[in-house]
Amino acid sequence: MLRILRGGQRWLTAIFVVGIGGVFVFFLGLQGPLNAPSGGTVASVGPYQFGIREFERARQRREAALQEQLGDQYDSQALADTLDQMAVRQLVDQALLAMEAEDLGFAIGKKEIEQMVLADPGFRDESGRFDRASFEDYVDYAYGSQSSFIEDRRLALLSNKMIRLLNAQPQISEGEARAVAQQGLEEVRIAFVALGGEPADAAEIDAADVEAVLAEREEEVRALYEERSGEYNVPEKVRARHILLAIPSEADEEAEAAIRERAEAALVRVRDGGEDFALVATEISEDQGTKGEGGDLGFFERGQMVEAFEDAAFGMQEGEISSELVRSTFGFHVIKVEERRAAVHEPFETVRDDLARELLATETANVRARELAEALAGAIREGQSLEEAARERELTLERSGFLGRRADGFIPGLGAAQELLASAFALEPGQSAPRIFEVGDRLALVQVLERKEADPQQVEDRVDALRANLLEQKRNARANTWINRRREALVNQGELRVDLESLR
Repeated sequence: MLRILRGGQRWLTAIFVVGIGGVFVFFLGLQGPLNAPSGGTVASVGPYQFGIREFERARQRREAALQEQLGDQYDSQALADTLDQMAVRQLVDQALLAMEAEDLGFAIGKKEIEQMVLADPGFRDESGRFDRASFEDYVDYAYGSQSSFIEDRRLALLSNKMIRLLNAQPQISEGEARAVAQQGLEEVRIAFVALGGEPADAAEIDAADVEAVLAEREEEVRALYEERSGEYNVPEKVRARHILLAIPSEADEEAEAAIRERAEAALVRVRDGGEDFALVATEISEDQGTKGEGGDLGFFERGQMVEAFEDAAFGMQEGEISSELVRSTFGFHVIKVEERRAAVHEPFETVRDDLARELLATETANVRARELAEALAGAIREGQSLEEAARERELTLERSGFLGRRADGFIPGLGAAQELLASAFALEPGQSAPRIFEVGDRLALVQVLERKEADPQQVEDRVDALRANLLEQKRNARANTWINRRREALVNQGELRVDLESLR
C-alpha cells in the first residue's frame, strides 16, 4: 500500500479496423477527405486529418471493446496511455487502407451507406420503421455534423473493402492444416547433456594470470563491476512491520480524532502491554496488503515509502517500536523495526582482483565446456549415441518426460531451447544430433529416446477448426505486414504525423 509503484506500458500493434455498423440520415452528397479536423489535428495521414473529436470517437470504441473483453479487470487509469495509442493506430490504419482502396479505384456510393444504415436495428422505432429524429440527435452528439458522419462511414467502408481484398488472397489447404495438426499432436521424450554455466574453481586461477588480466583487460573487469554494482553498492535498508489505521479522505476532525484514539490504543497494546506486534497487526491493521503477514513490509530503502513513514523507520533501532504514532497521507501508523542493514560500498579497487579471478574462472569453464561438447559431438558423428558418449566421460545425462512442440521451446531442466526442441522432432528414436546447441550460457546436445505419433482420429477432429484458425492468422499477418510497410513509407515521405501532445 505504501510502496511507490511504477507501471509499465505495453504497446499494442494489432490492426484495428473500425466496424461499419451505424445509422443513416438522408444526407447531402458524399464528401471528400476530411480536411478540417475538429479541435486541432491529432493525426495527419496523407490528405486525411483527424482532430480531437475523431480521436475521442475512436478511443471510446476501443475502450468499449476492452471493457467487454476484460470485464472486472478493466482499469481505465492503467490503460489510459494504451487506449490513446490504440485510438491513434485505428485512425492511421483506417486512413492507410482507405487511401490504398482509392488508389485501386474503389469508391463508396450513396446507396452503399444507405443500405448499411437502413439495415441497422439501432435506429428503428417500435414498429420497425427508420427513426429520423433519433438518428439526427445521435449525429449531432457524436459527430457534430452530417458531413463528418458521412466521411467517417465512407472511410470505414473503404478500409473494409481493402481488408476484404487483402483477406481474399491468403489460402490454407486442407493438407497444410492436417500437417500442422499432426505436428501439434506429436510428442518426443529426450535425453540431453548441458555443459557450462558454472565458473571453474577460482582457487585454480594463478595470481600471475590475474595480474595480466588487470593489466591488459581492465575495461572488461570494470564492466563486470558495473554490471554487478547492485552487490557492491547497496543503500541502507530496514525491515519493518506496521499497524495502519486509515483516515478516509472525507473524514472530518471528529472522525480523525476517533481514529487517532484507536491507533493510540493499539500503540499501548504493543508497547506497554507487551502484546505480539504481528498478532495485533493481523487483528486490526487496515493495510490489506500486509495485515495477513502481521504488518510485515519486508526490507526497503529510502525513497520507497512515504516520507513521514521512512523518516521514522530509519530513525529507529532493531526491535524498537515507535514511541508515538506516525501520521502519513494514509493515516496513523504504529511501526516496529525488525532488522537493519547498513549501507555497503565497495570501490572497484577493493574487488578488482576477485572480479578478474572470476572472469578467468568463467572463461576457463567455458573453454572446458566447449572442448567437452566438441568431444561428445565427435563421438556421435563416429556412431556413438549421446548416452554412450556421456557415460564414458562420466557426465550427467538428463531425461525428460514427453514433450510437445512449444513456441518458446521450454524444456524442464534446461530452459528455452527452441532450436534443440525443433531438432528433436526431426530425429528418430535412439538417434542423437551431433550439433551443439547454445542454450543461455550453456552448451547442450540431445538424443531422442521415444516418439509418440499423432492419433489419426485426433488429427481429423482438429483439421477444420485449425484450418480456419491458420487462415485467420495468415490474413492478419499479411494485413499487418502491408500496413506496416505503408505506414513506414508515409513516415519517410513526411506524410504521416501524430501529435498526441495536442491532447494534453
